[in-house]
Amino acid sequence: SYGDILVRIPKNTTIPTRKFEYFSTTSSDCQEAVQLSFYQGERKKASANQLLGVLVFDGIPPAPMYVPRITVCVDIDAKGNLNVSAEDKSTGRKVTKSIPGVGVEGKLLTAEEVEKMARQGEKHKSEDEEHAKEVNAMKAMKEYAILVRENAAAGAYSWKADDAFRDAFGKMLGEFKEKAKEFGLEAGDKKRCEA
Repeated sequence: SYGDILVRIPKNTTIPTRKFEYFSTTSSDCQEAVQLSFYQGERKKASANQLLGVLVFDGIPPAPMYVPRITVCVDIDAKGNLNVSAEDKSTGRKVTKSIPGVGVEGKLLTAEEVEKMARQGEKHKSEDEEHAKEVNAMKAMKEYAILVRENAAAGAYSWKADDAFRDAFGKMLGEFKEKAKEFGLEAGDKKRCEA
């Protein structure tokens, strides 16, 4: 959701591959679908790589963000097809997709194109490292916003504080919520979904 790449099948993996399994989840409350995008390339930013295909997993029951656990399996078969499956163990719903040698944006990258991307990756290494720092900071801010929101809703900040402290804290929390909304990190006044 922040435009960063997570490596699922490392470069130079021999094919056919075994299955690589990981978990995906939602990034906002009451989210009913997740989009899983698959790229080929050498850069840390999604936009700097080749989009191979997209799998949309929908029908997720309403829940707070990060609660759903979608099991994702990826592998490459002997023909070079990328096979993807996503399953919600809580509902048993499963979606599969085979992404053949021709991707959404065109053909798979050739060895020469991959080498060119590797050179670009080295050239833009410091830029990619800065991007990774920004992504990690945004994720940390979102997690902190969730923690503050949930603690405030639970009344955790009302303990034996004098009026001046409560007023100052309330003002700070309001400013924080506004900044979080500006970055798309807060769900605003929307009611939290029940697990």
